[in-house]
Formats: sequence, structure tokens, C-alpha cells
Amino acid sequence: MKDTSQKQPQNEQGMILVAIISIMIFLGVILMGMFSLATSNLSRAQGRIFTLQAQYAAESGADAAVAIFNSGNTSYTGTSSEVNVLSANKYRATYSVSVAGSSDKERILTAVGRVYVPSNASTAKYVRTIKVTAQRSSAETAAGITARNIVYIESGVKNIQAVDTHANGFIYMNKNTTNLIAENITVAGKNTGASNCSIGGTGNLVKPSSFTTPGQTKTNITTAYNNCINPPGNSSNANFNVLANQSNVPTLASSYIPWSQYMDSSYQNADNCNDLTSGAFPRDLPKVSGSKKTHYPNSGSNISLLCGLFGSLGDLGLGNGQYNINDNVHIRGSICFLIACNVTFNNPDPTLKWVFIEGGVNFASLQTVAGSGPIVLVVYGSDPFTKIFSCPYGGAAYLGNSGTTNAPALYLLSMNGVCIDKTKFGASPALGGLSGKNIFVASNPGTPFDLKLDPAFPVSQIPIDLSWRAIRYQRL
Repeated sequence: MKDTSQKQPQNEQGMILVAIISIMIFLGVILMGMFSLATSNLSRAQGRIFTLQAQYAAESGADAAVAIFNSGNTSYTGTSSEVNVLSANKYRATYSVSVAGSSDKERILTAVGRVYVPSNASTAKYVRTIKVTAQRSSAETAAGITARNIVYIESGVKNIQAVDTHANGFIYMNKNTTNLIAENITVAGKNTGASNCSIGGTGNLVKPSSFTTPGQTKTNITTAYNNCINPPGNSSNANFNVLANQSNVPTLASSYIPWSQYMDSSYQNADNCNDLTSGAFPRDLPKVSGSKKTHYPNSGSNISLLCGLFGSLGDLGLGNGQYNINDNVHIRGSICFLIACNVTFNNPDPTLKWVFIEGGVNFASLQTVAGSGPIVLVVYGSDPFTKIFSCPYGGAAYLGNSGTTNAPALYLLSMNGVCIDKTKFGASPALGGLSGKNIFVASNPGTPFDLKLDPAFPVSQIPIDLSWRAIRYQRL
């Protein structure tokens, strides 16, 4: 019988084999391409990560430089060698920093971040450079009464009035006839010996008859713990808005203002201290108008032994006359430390003037000339042991009771204690403001005026919590 089945031609079988091989080659090329693309993407991703790591390292260097400035080392000029940020087997990251400029208010930081791959490579594979402008500035300003710890009001005081009062610790009023009159009261701590009171004692909180803020009709009280003065206690009423036992009451880290913040290299050393201690009154500071010779005796820091009424003590006796503060002044000594003086200050123009005093001040009384522009006395000195009995919370800035004080154009800012000791006030307002670690007020009541702080004093120009901050950033 004849076989009628068909057989596949030999050439068709060959074509199938070629097709299979072609498909396999095609798929192999695709797989190789995908693998190459994946490897390339991985390499690029790794490069981006390392480049970003180099930038982070540079930013770490700039942040470290700002932190060093804030630690007090404003002479820092940068790193002498690269500083390791990260170190692993496969890579390491470093930074180096250079500082340009000598201004005490602004520095230019150039930070270079480097990543070495592998870790022991001698040359960085990824490098990023940034330029940062750092400035010393403040986001907060002083209040009429600003205490980094305690405001203590003695029993003889009748009225104290300020627009704003801020204490990191607590406020204590020692007698029920004492009135604290303020528009805003903020207290961030407590008296641990008195029922956790932020505000305590037997005095009274009184809202002012008028407010400086348009539309405000009640005194605002904000405390981290209890307001133990009743009324209002911890409850709001018709006269007070009370927020007691708050967890986010701000504290003041520092009230330190270096003289270099307002006295740059254009200010000069005075020839000697005779401008302060000799000659007819009134005495001009600087003696020669426009000379800016207002470092007495020179621009270094700490009390100088080169001049002073009492030699090595560095004590400058100002006598009982008038001083015209024509420019910012820096005094490397104490003022009237051994013999209290009755001093009158005058700022002949409306621009705020600064007087920086490396020691303490001991005033029998203070005056500012009618129409004087604002003056801030910054007192760096420590609390003297000689005042401990009259000033239990320190008296680096001391105001006594010989004569009558009338100085609404003067703000007294001390790094340590402020002591108002039986002081007589001859006008209202009597002072521009008070700031210190502790503020102790034992003023003479109504003789003929109580202590009122001038609501018009430009406290908004007095910085609090000064620190270095990065304000501009540029990637090079």
C-alpha cells in the first residue's frame, strides 16, 4: 500500500531552529541591556547619594562653626584639617571650614564636604562646597522688667508699673499693700517653697488704667505654674486673661550683649580715663566730637588696672555731675564702687546709645536730662559681697537712697543682680526699664512717686538671646 503521509521539508525545520536562536539572541540582548541599564541606574543613584552625603558633610561643618561661635569662641577661623563625619569600610565623609571676616556681627563661612570611596582612598571622589553667611542677631527683645530668675518686691514698696514683665523663675510680692501693674506678665518658673507658685506672696495684681496696645482691655497673665495671687488666681475675670500651668512658656536663655555688637573697629581707644574723671561738668563722651574715642582705657575685655580713682581696683568715680553720651561707650572698670555717686546722663540725640561697663555700678541716685534720648547701661560685673545684707539677690547694679532718682531715659541691664535699695523717685516715669539675673526692689513708696517704668522707652531695640545664626546659604 502506498504511504500517503506528508513529511516536513528539511528546509522548514532549519528555519524554526534559526527563529529560536534569533529569539534567544534578541532576549539575551534585551536582558543584557536591562542589566546594563540597572547597573547604570544603580551607579547614578549611588553617586547622587554620595554627592548628597558630601553636601550634608559641608552643612555639618557650617553648623559646627556656628555652634563654636555661640560657645563664645568668636576668634574661631576654621579647621586646620579635615574632620571626619562618617567613617565606614566602603566610604568616609569629612568636612573642612574656613572663616572670612573679622566683624563681631557677621562672618562668611566656606565649608567643603568630601566623600572618599573606598574609605581609604587618598582623593575624594565626591566634593560639595557651600558658602554660609552667619550673623549675630536676636529674635526676642527685652521687656520693661526682664529677669532671668527672680523678681522680688519688698514690703515697703507700694506700686511698680511696667508695660511687660517677664521672669524665668518667679515673682514674689512681700506685702498686701504692694501693687504690680502691668499689661502683660509672663513667668516661666516657680517658687518651689511656696505651693508651686509662679506668682506669689501677699501683694496685688492690678490692670493699668490704660493700655499701650490698641484694643487691649485686660492684663494678660501667662504662667508655667500657679498664679497664687487672688484675684485672679488661675481663672480669668473682667480684668485679667489668665493662662496658668502652661507647658510652653518661653524662657530667656541670655541677656548678654557684648560691647562689640554695637562698637565696631571704627571705635577707638581713649587717650586715658581723664575724660571720665576730670574737667568741668558737663563732660562729653567722647571728648572730641566725632572721634569715637570711647574705649576707656582700651578695647580689651575685663576690668583694666590702667586707670581708676582707686588704682588697681579699677574703680572710676564719676562724681556728681552730668555726662553727655554722644556715642556708644565702653568702660573697663567699675563705676563709683567704693563711693556712691549721683550721676546725670544725657543723650543729645534720639538714637539709642549704649554704655558697656565691665565692672559693677554703685549709684546713690540717677538722673537723665529732660528730653534726653534713650540710654542703656549694660553692667557685666559680678554681685559684690559688700551689698549682701541690703541686696539678698545681688547688687552688681545698685541704686541707693541718697538723692532723688529721675531717669526715664535710662534702662539698667545687668548680667547679675539689680538692687533698688530704699530709692526715692522724683518723677513718674522714674526709669526706662530693668533687666538682671535677679531684680530686688525695695524702693521708698511715694516719695513723692512710686516706681513706674517709661512705657515709651524703646525696649524693642534691646536684644535678648543674642546668638549666631546662618542667614544666607549658597552652594558653590
